[in-house]
Amino acid sequence: MKKSFNNYLFLICTLIFSIISTNVYAAEDIQVILEQPAVYSAAPGDKLKYTLNVKLPKDYENKYKSFAITVLMDNNLEVKNTELKDIKLQENKISVKTTNLTKSTQNLVTFTVSETKLLNKKEDIKLDINTEVKKGVKGDNLFKNSFVLTYTDRAGKEESDPQKDLVSNTSTNGLLNVNEVFSNSKEIKGTTEKNASLKVFLGEEIISEGKSNDKGEFSLKITPQKEGTEIKIVSYFKKDAEEKNSSKEIVVKEEKIETTDLLDKEESSEKVDVKKYNMTVLKDFLNMADDLNVDNASKEDYARLKAAIANGEYIKVKSKVLDVDYKNAIDKLEEAIKYIRKPYMTGYKEDKFGPNDKMTRAQTAVVLSRIIKDEELEGYYSSFKDVKQDKWYAEAIGFMEEKEILKGYKDKTFKPEKSITRAEFASLVSKIIDAETEKDSIEFKDLKENHWAKDDIDTMTSLGIMNGRTKDTFAPNEEITRAEVAKVLNKIQKKEINKDFIDNYSKNPFTDVKKGFWAYYDILEITAN
Repeated sequence: MKKSFNNYLFLICTLIFSIISTNVYAAEDIQVILEQPAVYSAAPGDKLKYTLNVKLPKDYENKYKSFAITVLMDNNLEVKNTELKDIKLQENKISVKTTNLTKSTQNLVTFTVSETKLLNKKEDIKLDINTEVKKGVKGDNLFKNSFVLTYTDRAGKEESDPQKDLVSNTSTNGLLNVNEVFSNSKEIKGTTEKNASLKVFLGEEIISEGKSNDKGEFSLKITPQKEGTEIKIVSYFKKDAEEKNSSKEIVVKEEKIETTDLLDKEESSEKVDVKKYNMTVLKDFLNMADDLNVDNASKEDYARLKAAIANGEYIKVKSKVLDVDYKNAIDKLEEAIKYIRKPYMTGYKEDKFGPNDKMTRAQTAVVLSRIIKDEELEGYYSSFKDVKQDKWYAEAIGFMEEKEILKGYKDKTFKPEKSITRAEFASLVSKIIDAETEKDSIEFKDLKENHWAKDDIDTMTSLGIMNGRTKDTFAPNEEITRAEVAKVLNKIQKKEINKDFIDNYSKNPFTDVKKGFWAYYDILEITAN
């Protein structure tokens, strides 16, 4: 009953507010309008239809060869489907594509026309974008959408309008759109009637004044305000031979961490190595970021990566891109990747990894504790008499002891420098991932039915996490090597190793690991090189 009432209330609100259109003029005569339903509240599962209207000038076939409009939808809206009205889609010629920013919650809808003559002189184009609300929300400006228009004229010149935010217009006498204001904002931007006078009020005090330009755009300087502060923007203009005004009240939000540049940057004097920072490199870093497994990433690390990807995706579709734009986007991606692609193993000193060295019990405790805890260990102590607390492995052994994953010997020693066998390592990993055999186990002639670790070895090999030393031998009692461990650790973390990225951007610091070695890529991946 409550849900039916909410749906009824939602319908009434929609009917009362009707449809509010935000107009943004692109190029000199291509008009783009996104019709947005103005609602005060929305419940999870509510269906909202947005209509992208494109109005082309009468002689557009002679002036423009192609254009593309990319709409970035609010992250609380899931695009269910799109419908292009009265125009037939043609593969690679007239297309509408919906993509999800990888590891992100936002959808991109891209409408592309590669040759305007294919539109058969149609001047008004409508694209319905049907969405579904993810989380319940209430208040003004519930959803924030933005778009970028890119077009190419018949002379081959490509241009792009700056990315524009599309928000509901709540003014009554005329147009007044105001971008969000954050606690670190030093200016208020938006659009209103052209050549209007504007004032910003904090209570009764006027804290900023200015005018809009002949396109209706304005930028008003302000002193940063505290989060939660209510400010009012008033636009004064003449319309229909009458003096009118529109106002908008907004609440200052918490400090914004910039993830995208919404306007073209001014020319920068910063010198950029164009060989290191360009579109090809940007795409490579975006592909690398997309390949990362973020299942166990912290909220902060995941958010950082998502922001870097969103910024990079925007630079990809931006028409006018400076060298410094590539640098900033790639640097952000590189930093974000480092927080996800952590070094779970390290080498000896500076230039040795020891791929064929035997894995010791101390080393095993350290690398497995990093996988389990994924943060710096502190405050763990071991009860083993041969593990001193000042040793590099003491905290890890104490942690593994507390978790009852690694045990000591009857004489109350741990024997940290003793090598660990393949059967012992298979048993430990099986405990950590808590997995079961998914298919028929592999028969090894050197693994008897009564072997103490047979079930664990069957699980590891049937899942493809560990392999035999040969096709029909597992070598359960032989020591496991550091190279073998590197491969296993990558698999249990479901790492998709981007070999092309490693070839192009990684620096191999290990003189004893040459390209062509069977575990070359696994070693560089697990050491984050």
